[in-house]
Amino acid sequence: MSDEDTTRIIKRSSTVSDETLVTSPITSRVSTIKADDDPHTKIFRPSKTSSSEGVVSGAAISDFSAEPVVGWLVVIDGPGRGQSLKLGFGMNSVGRDADERVSLNFGDEEISRKSHALVTFDPKGKKFYLQHGGGINLTYIDDQPILQTQELKGKEVICIGNTRLSFVPFCGPDFMW
Repeated sequence: MSDEDTTRIIKRSSTVSDETLVTSPITSRVSTIKADDDPHTKIFRPSKTSSSEGVVSGAAISDFSAEPVVGWLVVIDGPGRGQSLKLGFGMNSVGRDADERVSLNFGDEEISRKSHALVTFDPKGKKFYLQHGGGINLTYIDDQPILQTQELKGKEVICIGNTRLSFVPFCGPDFMW
């Protein structure tokens, strides 16, 4: 991991002039910050990579420092077999597009590009739900079509296109970030 990939905490020293030059390790841009409007501590996190160097086996690398993981979808059959994809708080749209929160871009052309399905984690209720994404392609749990929102408990097999996914919860009634 290079210096550009790490989160940095930068504290202002007690001997600050009226203006301070700060170089962001992420963007390599230099910013001028006035001492009177500068907070005492800044946290710099790496941004999501948009170039081809941030792609591994067809899936975009996400910024794990941005939000904690609440569960995973694990590809158990089809293109991408063996890969795991993290789920975050709220609605996780699932599709082939790189902009999807859960991108299944492993070569299964039967998966819709945008919002094939939605996996939602409700932090107040501490529950997961699966619903159809709104396109013409269906989503299945154990060969039953998802036509309305269904609660997920764990270990369900979700079929999207020619890909089968196992749902693995992390957060729930027993643990919460």
